[in-house]
Amino acid sequence: MINYCSGILTRLRGPKYFDEISHQKWATSYLMFIAFFQYGEHNRARMVEVEAMQLARLLDLHQISRYDGLNCIETQLRKKAFWLMFYGYVHCRLQNLRQERLLYLNETILSTLNFEELMPAEVDDEFIFKDSITAAKATEGSSISLMTGFIIHSRVFLTAIVSSTKSASPLCHCAHDDPSSQLAHLQSRLHDLKYMLDDIPRELQSWTSPNSSGSCLESQFSTMRTNLHVTHLWLQSIIRDQIDILLLASPQLRTFEQRDTWYEREDICRQLLHLLHGISYAHLEPNGHHLTFKVRDVAVTLLACPFEAQDERGRRAERYLREFTGVLAGLDHSDTINTLSAQSWVDIDRS
Repeated sequence: MINYCSGILTRLRGPKYFDEISHQKWATSYLMFIAFFQYGEHNRARMVEVEAMQLARLLDLHQISRYDGLNCIETQLRKKAFWLMFYGYVHCRLQNLRQERLLYLNETILSTLNFEELMPAEVDDEFIFKDSITAAKATEGSSISLMTGFIIHSRVFLTAIVSSTKSASPLCHCAHDDPSSQLAHLQSRLHDLKYMLDDIPRELQSWTSPNSSGSCLESQFSTMRTNLHVTHLWLQSIIRDQIDILLLASPQLRTFEQRDTWYEREDICRQLLHLLHGISYAHLEPNGHHLTFKVRDVAVTLLACPFEAQDERGRRAERYLREFTGVLAGLDHSDTINTLSAQSWVDIDRS
């Protein structure tokens, strides 16, 4: 079906297709990128993602000053589009080991962005009209809108690369600075991430019990809540990886051993397992491979357990691994191998 739709879209493009651009054309490319990613066609996904990036840049989704003249609906759509692209940017920035993937943004552009102005209105679509945004009414069974979850999710991704406690600039330009500056920035990001969801609305808390009504809205909140908290723990795990790599490469910073920080990794894994076991498959499955890969990224850190199998902590890591294996077996029913981090393309000009 995905290949069939892709073929139709390709045939509909004339020679001047890109002479006129719109949010709709960006959305078409973005949806095909997500479709290929979920299907496991990572090489095709990369290429279509670049097309979506280029359209997003040409539409100036990242420049709030370019929103002048747009109606309320188009403004909301483009702001949401920016954050969807931003999610991909953070993924690439934190996980691009081969450095083969292009980035939507760069440090120069990031330093000029007004992230607060780019946040969409905290109102669901049905309350937005071309000329006005009406006051949202409380939805039955909920005191917040679905857009509240979208905004919190966006802030989680933003916190992964922006430190609110960095005095000079909220963005880190310390990639070429001394290791101690890099370490301070990473630790600040990890701290901010760890506690940022403590006071979010009840509907999005990880321990919220599902409503027995089984309404469509409740299902949407449950699916959103799953993605939000899995992403929150995954980002902490990824930044913990970066800290460990930095410490290994900088002996002067190593004031403690890996064993001393193991409890942090173990706690992230424990929290993730509690979350996954407390949510029905019906609310896990809609998040697709994005969720599966995040769970796998966290689970694989248990393989680096520094304790022997006879140690209580070693036995705990082994038990957690078995539990993650069971969860992943239920989530991933695809017949394709995950080649996202591998070279799955062939350069036929090389002998």
